[in-house]
Amino acid sequence: MKISVIVPTYNSWNTLRECIDSILKQAPRPFEVIVVDNASTDGTFERIQNSKFKNQNYNLKLKIYRNEKNLGVTGGRNRGIKEASKKSDYLFFFDHDMVADKKMLEELVKVAEMDKSIGIVTPKIYYFSNRKKIWSSGTGINLWTGQILFRGGDDAGQYEKIEEVQVAPAAMLVKRQVIRRIKRFDNKYFATFEDTDFCFRAKRAGFKTYYAPKAIAYHKIPEDPKEEAERLLSRAYFVARNRILFMKDFGKPTFWFFLPIYFFYYLRLALKYKRINAIINYLKGSINGILEN
Repeated sequence: MKISVIVPTYNSWNTLRECIDSILKQAPRPFEVIVVDNASTDGTFERIQNSKFKNQNYNLKLKIYRNEKNLGVTGGRNRGIKEASKKSDYLFFFDHDMVADKKMLEELVKVAEMDKSIGIVTPKIYYFSNRKKIWSSGTGINLWTGQILFRGGDDAGQYEKIEEVQVAPAAMLVKRQVIRRIKRFDNKYFATFEDTDFCFRAKRAGFKTYYAPKAIAYHKIPEDPKEEAERLLSRAYFVARNRILFMKDFGKPTFWFFLPIYFFYYLRLALKYKRINAIINYLKGSINGILEN
């Protein structure tokens, strides 16, 4: 069983090194680890090249590539797909601000091998800062309203069942057959909703997305409500634009009636945290999402 791990990154050495270290310690060992740097300006690329990972014998291939400009999550992952060995049975996409439990890949593969129809598997993802609180156990989206449906919160044993989910966010094990059918991530998304689009296109191609509760990862993402809101506001353009692009392809006509609700929600957040530029970006994203094909 050969697994190619693909990690896109941008200006992230402080989180990336722990991410890579956790992947290199997996059992079973990945066949190769591919790091794609999106034209970092903080020395991330150079630090990867000069890191201990290049010198230690992990009995695998560590490949490092650099894009000439920042192509986003989609561009980084697609470069990884292009460079990955065709011998790989699985491709595992992992965000650079995540850390894997040492048996994560093993547990993901167990679920993937349960049924030929399973094409994508996602782990249980905890907050890195609070390992009793779940960030995601797979997500979903309401196709009538466009609302993202997170399965998370304090871990009270509510997500211990292996089951089908709509979306695998931030960390996904993908069978080679899925890549052969749907090729790659859609570059129009750049960042946000790219996982949602990928999983829905895989579903159209006949592949299911599953959640593996014994596969564990940790996400270095804000748990504090204020920090979480500010992170959301920093991505306002892509959140607005990409939600519309996705719903054009997969959503119900009723979605258009909910656009004003999303606008006022972001307006309230922008005013609360004094980020007026965020609502301007949200409006620009909404307009571009409506106009783009």
